[in-house]
Amino acid sequence: MSERFDIDQLEADLGQASALRLLANIGGQRRTIPLPANAAKSALAQEIGPMAARWIADRLGGETVAFPSRTGRDASERAAQLRADVLEAGLTDPSRSANDIAGAHGVTSRRVEQLRQELRAELARSPRPAPQLPLFRDL
Repeated sequence: MSERFDIDQLEADLGQASALRLLANIGGQRRTIPLPANAAKSALAQEIGPMAARWIADRLGGETVAFPSRTGRDASERAAQLRADVLEAGLTDPSRSANDIAGAHGVTSRRVEQLRQELRAELARSPRPAPQLPLFRDL
């Protein structure tokens, strides 16, 4: 079974250069990860660098991993930004129109309205936190 690879964690731990090297050299591919003892001398190390290869091997050695492609990562980032802008504008009484958000993101206003609907449904399904009692009472 193929594991999904979390490139954001690699970037957080090893830096943007390591993430970009991985995307450029093996992005979109499925690979079997070498065991940690073999990582530094592996083909993977030649492609993405020994430090990144060791980092991956320590977490996923022996597993088959599907690495994200650059376009897939870019699409995920664009979708996350659209979602954030829709949430920031508001779901019930938005401060920005669907047309405004759509124009800023290169999507249709219909897509923005669909996303608002999906997010409202998510919010309705999520459990509400229990009310918190104050720690101190006025004496």
